[in-house]
Amino acid sequence: MHSNYRPMALLFAFLMLLPGCTSLGIRSIPVDELKKKYASTSSHFIVVDDVAIHYRDEGNKDAPVLLLLHGVCASLHTWDGWVALLKDDYRIIRVDAPCFGLTGPIPSGNYTPEYYVELINKMLKQLSIQKLSIAGNSLGGYMAWQFALKYPQKVEKLILIDSVGFPQEMPWLLKFSTNGLVRPFARSVMPRYFINKAVHEVYGDQSKVTKEVVDRYFELSQREGNKSAWIDIFMVMKEYSKREDLSKGLTDIHCPIMVMWGTKDIWIPYTTEFPKWQKALPYATFKVYEGTGHIPMEEIPEVTAYDAMAFLTGKKLTAGN
Repeated sequence: MHSNYRPMALLFAFLMLLPGCTSLGIRSIPVDELKKKYASTSSHFIVVDDVAIHYRDEGNKDAPVLLLLHGVCASLHTWDGWVALLKDDYRIIRVDAPCFGLTGPIPSGNYTPEYYVELINKMLKQLSIQKLSIAGNSLGGYMAWQFALKYPQKVEKLILIDSVGFPQEMPWLLKFSTNGLVRPFARSVMPRYFINKAVHEVYGDQSKVTKEVVDRYFELSQREGNKSAWIDIFMVMKEYSKREDLSKGLTDIHCPIMVMWGTKDIWIPYTTEFPKWQKALPYATFKVYEGTGHIPMEEIPEVTAYDAMAFLTGKKLTAGN
């Protein structure tokens, strides 16, 4: 075990001996309790392959459909700013991916990207959605372009935000949690310290990391049943992150693509990863956000939503709209 991980593993072991405590990430929070704070009147639960998926259906029901897919450790709330700005022009479907947000674990334990794409497709079929555009961030970006690759007839346009696409080192939290000595403890304990650290890492402007933001990420990470499932997903990501053929098929996607990236992203680093996208997709539209981290749509929603609108519809939003 890496020497830097040993003290953290001992910390996890110590925490396991303490009485249940939400602030230490030991006590799981019942989903019904979390719904009171994090569900809304637009929230629905749809059962797909025994998975009760939390999603919101918002905006103009007669407009084109825009599906929003969040990244690892996040939830559909990361898109709040986009929904507020785009709801008049789009019917917006945003989803809590399995074992994130209010959505619970997958009973079969199958957390492969291929199965996630199938869950999305089955969900869209139940909602009678045949055509849509998709925006995805991080792991959600990978799922978005994998969906477009498998179902090209369904996807009109694609927005990839700091997206997974090429082999790379895992972010620190994921690498640490999947370490052999840490993993058994991480299935039961996810202290606020680690979530707080992760949230600060994905924001470029630290002044925007409010207590409300950290509370949301932490409290949703404690949803009953999900901590252990996080490790299952992280293990799949660890395997896929090493695959030399991870980007296979990317250049076969023929719908219009926009790639957004924050220059201060350290989870999927701008300096090493963004150039790979430019090389692979020379025909795509690229937007770079100076000083922004891994989740530009949450950190600077107005700017990124304006750019998304221009790309999707050709209609540029203006202040006050």
